[in-house]
Amino acid sequence: MSKSKFYELPGNLAEDIDAHESDVKRFLSGDLAPGIFKARRVPRGIYEQRKDGTYMMRVRVAGGMFTAEQGRKLADIGEQYGNLHVTTRQDVQIHNVDIADSPELMRQLMSVGLTSKGGGGNTVRNVAACPFAGICPSEVFDVAPYAYAVTEYLITLEGSYNLPRKYKIAFSGCGADCALARINDLGFIAKEKDGRPGFEMYGGGGMGAVSRPGDLLEDWISADDVVKISEAMRRLFDRTGDRHNRSKARLRFVFERLGVEAVKDELQKELDGLDGVPECAVESVIRSPEKATVPDEFSEGGVSFFKQHQDGFVAIRLRLPMGFISCADFRLIADVAEKYSEEKSLVTTRGQDLLLRFINEGDIGEVAQALSGLSVNVLKPGALDHFVACAGASTCRLGLCLARGAARASAEHLDEVGRDMDGVDINISGCPNACGQHPAASVGFFGAAMREAKRLVPAYRVVLGAKNDEDGVRLSESVGMLPARAMPAFIDELTEDYHSGRDNDEGFSAYYERRGKEYFAEMVVRHKDVPAYEENSDYYKDWGVDEDFSLAGRGAGECGAGVFEVVSDDIAAAKKALESGDLDKAFLCSIRALLITRGVDSSDPGEIQKAFEEYFVGTGLVGDEYAVARDDLQKGNVTGLLDRVELLYSSLDANLKFNLSDDKKVDVSPDEGADVAVGKVEEYDLKGVGCPMNFVKAKLKLEMLAIGDTLRVTLDDGAPVQNVPASFKSEGQEIVETVDLGDGHWRVSVRKIC
Repeated sequence: MSKSKFYELPGNLAEDIDAHESDVKRFLSGDLAPGIFKARRVPRGIYEQRKDGTYMMRVRVAGGMFTAEQGRKLADIGEQYGNLHVTTRQDVQIHNVDIADSPELMRQLMSVGLTSKGGGGNTVRNVAACPFAGICPSEVFDVAPYAYAVTEYLITLEGSYNLPRKYKIAFSGCGADCALARINDLGFIAKEKDGRPGFEMYGGGGMGAVSRPGDLLEDWISADDVVKISEAMRRLFDRTGDRHNRSKARLRFVFERLGVEAVKDELQKELDGLDGVPECAVESVIRSPEKATVPDEFSEGGVSFFKQHQDGFVAIRLRLPMGFISCADFRLIADVAEKYSEEKSLVTTRGQDLLLRFINEGDIGEVAQALSGLSVNVLKPGALDHFVACAGASTCRLGLCLARGAARASAEHLDEVGRDMDGVDINISGCPNACGQHPAASVGFFGAAMREAKRLVPAYRVVLGAKNDEDGVRLSESVGMLPARAMPAFIDELTEDYHSGRDNDEGFSAYYERRGKEYFAEMVVRHKDVPAYEENSDYYKDWGVDEDFSLAGRGAGECGAGVFEVVSDDIAAAKKALESGDLDKAFLCSIRALLITRGVDSSDPGEIQKAFEEYFVGTGLVGDEYAVARDDLQKGNVTGLLDRVELLYSSLDANLKFNLSDDKKVDVSPDEGADVAVGKVEEYDLKGVGCPMNFVKAKLKLEMLAIGDTLRVTLDDGAPVQNVPASFKSEGQEIVETVDLGDGHWRVSVRKIC
């Protein structure tokens, strides 16, 4: 076992890799079911990408720090097995991996003290730290060793790989909170008390479809106790987290359910019961900074750098285009770190860049010359440097939109018009799950789907105004939605407006607060219109692709996420109509909103009301009082109806099931309880039905069948035949056959397994 420079890997890692190799062989031979294999590989950091049969491996890089030797090994692995990508959580991902190669890849990682174990799934994830830890003029003390200590202890525990959901921990060296400790499951911000190192402690924060800033748990805890506290919180989460409802499984929902004071009591109980957990034996040198702030960035000969608190040393910023870098470039940078960095290491940042630290200030010119051989100019500034974007639908099965394509298109436009990007940093996520960290962005976007004349349009929710500093934390607010194709023009207007209207060096978050939400909502409205398909079909295509937008390739129950945006559009339209006094429109939008979850998509008022009464009033999900004639509407009735629809929507899970805790929790699917014999084959013609409605209809039909029955679906060519079988396969159902009928249609046979 190779010892990492920073922490020890688990002693049983070699045996775990052997077990994974056995799983891979059984999976490839057909002896191990895909669902079981997925449950085992994901906690080892291996995800299937958008394209069936290709995988991504996420390598844990605690605190973002890796050595030059480790960097060269990552480059070797990337060249041999895939390509490399730096993530917003300071990991390094290897994309396009053949699953058969993954055991050998793991062994090569282990040989230099790296592992992918815990890189995904319901595990203790990579422990993040401020990328300036150990060098920042504003830091109270170096927090990186604490991130390593917590990592070293937690990754050895079997219980760290079977939690209700992911568990994220972060360390920041001062109140500027570059690691977003205040928006993690557990966060620590360095703080001195009576000459002793310690931390301000936060818990219950997190980003995702439902984001939440963390609660202050303690003003100060001793630095010696961070490992114990991290383990105690892990145990509390293991014991109290919701393992049944994935949408409510994160630690932040424990805080919401119990309340912060009850969580603190439970945490103390866990601490009192700990046995054998060591104190954190790190020696810290306390500094007395004047203020908590992100280090100033300087430029010399085109090189961007930060002055360290160590005299004569700087950290050079290497700009990676949204985290991507060729393996040859990665190796060259590692060689430069070996030669010029006193610590012979590199640090990843949550901005998807690299920091080359402990460079003698007098060597800046030589370092720039050494980096001139890279295929990408990591030193040259450009608009794309101000963008952070997740993988989105390009590889991720959760992705709705092509986040990177939108970022590139916007950056190219901004460079073309010469727009000054000073003070404007933009985070883009391909879906609501926040891998692009949009909830913490002063300017953010996340992928969505709009409906225009029964066609789907790639779109983004615009979120603005987040801040995180010594004065507190505020997550971004939604100010509206616009089509993906309108993003470059919107960002152009937003940036120009900010630079012409700000006071002196006013930051964007302060500018947003001063102008107010409505000011920016009106700006979004100016860009929200979607032309007819015949007028401009580009609006119905995502950035970088020629095909019309669809939800093809999304994974287990994940096609439902595209449905969610369609539902939210109807709810928003109902609210707007209600405010304007148009009760008829408010009523129709309210009753139509959830019908897509039952396979109904109609614009005919009579059909809408009939279906609503059948699937919602008739099943008890909505009360009889809302089965009223349209000519007898009253505002109170419509308001109550809309409230009920919103409540149902808030309980909707990825499998399109309602999970209410009140007296109307029953969820009845169409024709539930039908007498269907085991082994029966059911035919279902979905020709002409597009995404995502084809999947919803097929899913509902399959639910009516018994285990072992087969649903034989006829689908259109293109997105439908890509989408439906891929989604069912990811849910654990068996795709028996896919047959080209030769007339522009396909027959897909799905056997119900679960």
